[in-house]
Amino acid sequence: MNLAMIAAVLAGSLVVVGYLVVIWWLDRYEREPFWLTLLVFAWGAFGGTSMGCLCSLPCVLGAAAAAGEAAGQVFGAVVVAPVVEEITKGLVFTALLLTRHLDNETDGLIYGAAAGLGFAAVENVAYAIGATEMGTGAVVLLMFLRTLFCAFVHCISSGILGMTIGYACHRAGPARWIIWPAIGLALAIGNHALWNGLATAVEFEVIGEASPLLAVLGMLIVVAAGAGMFALTQFSLHREHKVIRRHLLAESALGVLPAEHAAIIPYWSRRRQRGWLAPHVPREPYVRAATLLAFRHHQLEVARGERRERYLQDIAALRVEVIGRLRGA
Repeated sequence: MNLAMIAAVLAGSLVVVGYLVVIWWLDRYEREPFWLTLLVFAWGAFGGTSMGCLCSLPCVLGAAAAAGEAAGQVFGAVVVAPVVEEITKGLVFTALLLTRHLDNETDGLIYGAAAGLGFAAVENVAYAIGATEMGTGAVVLLMFLRTLFCAFVHCISSGILGMTIGYACHRAGPARWIIWPAIGLALAIGNHALWNGLATAVEFEVIGEASPLLAVLGMLIVVAAGAGMFALTQFSLHREHKVIRRHLLAESALGVLPAEHAAIIPYWSRRRQRGWLAPHVPREPYVRAATLLAFRHHQLEVARGERRERYLQDIAALRVEVIGRLRGA
């Protein structure tokens, strides 16, 4: 691999990491620990890819033996890869659910997207190595297309699954662990399979002269899915804003924090301004504690009595922290 190819691969990987930073930054109300986001990214990069390969390979080899190599490749790309890869990327949530960092669907989106981007970063490198015999131009073009489109397919698909898990985790009833993850997984697999199907049709010229149109259609679908994901993210953040405002106003009525703070903290732009906090109050820890206090109230509501004692304990502890931060303790 020559210097130009190495530069293309490194650039593609850095852009994917850039996507991760931007998506993490979007959660403007209560950002997840970046170290944990990176760990989830690492899971997608190494755990998701390795488990995905181990699980996919027997299925693809079996299909190739039964129906021929070309059929095995198509079956692997359109059926096996979407199912196996979305499951292996999503396995990281079995660990995340044991933490206290999955508060809502926005958090699920961030972690799901991180796992998908990690998977895409390593997959980009693998494809680049496989394409070295085609020359520098082919590798550069491949990195451009995979970074611009394929990385988003993984990001969006895993993000959809993450949103549904984040939505379900604080709801009531055991059925939530079947219904919502099943919906999320089906949408993730469907999105992934649609892209792979169009890409495979272009690669194998399944529809002959229509293949370029299929390539354009696939790119448009990724753009539309990305716009849809962005819209869902903004909707989720808007819901968070209303939750924070409502519950902090109630807490201000109890004297936990000033009413003017309850009118500032739910607005990202307002709380970035100076002068609304006394100099001795650490802004970021104070805002985080107040935001989590509002989230715990909301989680207590939607859980309909389940996990009541745990939420009440958290609310009591967060009230103490908010009051202590204001006093400079």
